[in-house]
Amino acid sequence: MYSPNIFGLHSNAEIIYFSNYAKCLWVDLLEMQTSEGGEAGGINKEEYVGQVCQDLEAQLPELFDVYNIRKKFEVPVPTQIVLLQELERFNVLLEVMRSSLFDLQRALKGIIGMNDSLDSISGSLFNGFVPDAWKIKAPQTLKKLTSWMEHFKRRY
Repeated sequence: MYSPNIFGLHSNAEIIYFSNYAKCLWVDLLEMQTSEGGEAGGINKEEYVGQVCQDLEAQLPELFDVYNIRKKFEVPVPTQIVLLQELERFNVLLEVMRSSLFDLQRALKGIIGMNDSLDSISGSLFNGFVPDAWKIKAPQTLKKLTSWMEHFKRRY
């Protein structure tokens, strides 16, 4: 039952509260999905995540050669220093993405064991979210995986 004033919040704050509550509820429902689904002719979770991993790996650009780029600047100006720092951060993110996608594919095939980190990445990819392991190394955003990857490629 809806109360006219929950926790004594202002009506605008209530709207935000209920919106956030609905988003959390939706995310929790997504996370509760099982990996079943192959029986009805559909693809199961592991196959789907494996396909997403392959698609994402194909979209990843090459690492920047920061060493040779740095050599081109005799005495770097502040904007060039910022550029070099961003290139290094971008390379770190790319390495994390590559290694996690590679390890996740190996875990899905049974070559290595599935750990909590890989399971978390698998769940995020299955639900269309950016994995937490990637968010740590990337600029903050609320974008879903597809929009995030488009932004990632434009940023490259």
